[in-house]
Formats: sequence, structure tokens, C-alpha cells
Amino acid sequence: MNRNTLAIAARIDRQLIGDRRFLALAIFLPLIIFYLFKVFIRALPLGLFANPQELYIMITAFIIHFTSYVLCLIVLVRERRDETLIRMFVNNFSRSEVVIGYLLGYASLATIQAIMIMVEVHLLFHLSYGLGLMLSLFVVMWTLSLISIALGIMVSNLARTEAQIFPFIPLFILTTIFTSGLLLPLSGLPWSVRWLSYLIPFTYAQILIKSLIAEGGGLLVHLSRFGVLILYGLVLLFLSSMTLKQRE
Repeated sequence: MNRNTLAIAARIDRQLIGDRRFLALAIFLPLIIFYLFKVFIRALPLGLFANPQELYIMITAFIIHFTSYVLCLIVLVRERRDETLIRMFVNNFSRSEVVIGYLLGYASLATIQAIMIMVEVHLLFHLSYGLGLMLSLFVVMWTLSLISIALGIMVSNLARTEAQIFPFIPLFILTTIFTSGLLLPLSGLPWSVRWLSYLIPFTYAQILIKSLIAEGGGLLVHLSRFGVLILYGLVLLFLSSMTLKQRE
């Protein structure tokens, strides 16, 4: 890891600390969303769900995934509008340095988000899972949040203004909800849309999360599934670097 990458990460952290409104939004918005989910879900008969605690964890993962993606997407488009990216390229920053620098810079925010929402879900729903399983679930969700940042970087490469990113937000939400296995098993989806599920990072995360909850044993027991999630993230990071334009 070179000096340029660390310099970008440090600048991102300074910006986050300096922009208190955005920082508060990024940290507390997921907590508010999840509290609203708790109010909604408590109004429904628990008999509707075969495993309510698994549902709580899956929604937690989805909220972390969604907020990390959207907030990163908006900020990076703003960076392009302010010509911050152009200045970095003029100073001979490579595309990989820029992408990894942004990923590291937002990793601290992603970590805080994941910790706080995991604490909230435990307090609100009094989960019966042990410490080992909760730590494994946290690692999966933290990894998913980093992948969400990489996805936000790649999608932001396709847009130049804030207005151009808005179609990607509902597309992201609806595709993830309907085709990732969050609501329906993948086997129940027709082949005409099932192929979309393999393009979505949440698909691989939810398979791993359900396996952890059902079988236990920690990440070492499910290393192959966790490896698939890591591999997806590395491929996405590579694509983010390759699609980053050095000139507008």
C-alpha cells in the first residue's frame, strides 16, 4: 500500500469528520430505518415468518448494504463534479490507487455503521445467538459494506451528476429485494430473472448468512462460501478501477 493510497484515505476521513451533517446522516439514518422496520414487523403476526430472528439479520444486512452503496455513490459523484478526481489524475495518481484509497477512506465509516446497527438489532430484538455467531455475522456484514462501497464506486463511474445517479438507486433496491433470495428462495425464481441474482453481491451474502444461522460453526466452517463473497468483492474492485475515467 503506497503513499498515494494512504493520502486519499486520510483525505476522505478528514472530509467525513469535517462534514458533520453528512456524518450524522450516514451513521444515524440506518439506525432510524431499522427502528421503523422494528415497529412495522412487530405489528405483524410472527406466524408469518418461519424464522423471525433470521429475518431480522437479513434485513440488517440489507440496510447496511443499501446505505453504504447509496451514500458512497452520492459522495463520489460530488467528487467528480468538484473535479477532485481530475486533480488526482493530474498529479499522477493511478486508477487503482484512487479506488483503493476511497475504499479505505470509507471503510472506517462502514465499520461504525455495521457495529452500531448490529448493536441495535441485538438490543431491539434480543437475539438468542451466541457471541461467536454474532461476530461471524458482523464480519460478513462488514465485508458486504465494503463490497457496497466498491459497487458505489463502479456505478458512480457511469454518472457525471447527482441527477444521473437516481435511476440506479431504485434499480438497485428493487433488483436486490426481488432476485437476491431476500424474499423468495432462488430456486423459486424463473430462469428469466434468476440470472440477475448472480450479479448481485447480496445474493452471496444472504447464502452465507443463512448457512451460518442454520449450521453454525463460524466462518472457518463456511470458508468456501465466504471465499466466494471475497472473490466477488475483488472482481468488483477490479471493475471499479477499470471503469474509472481518467478524463471526462
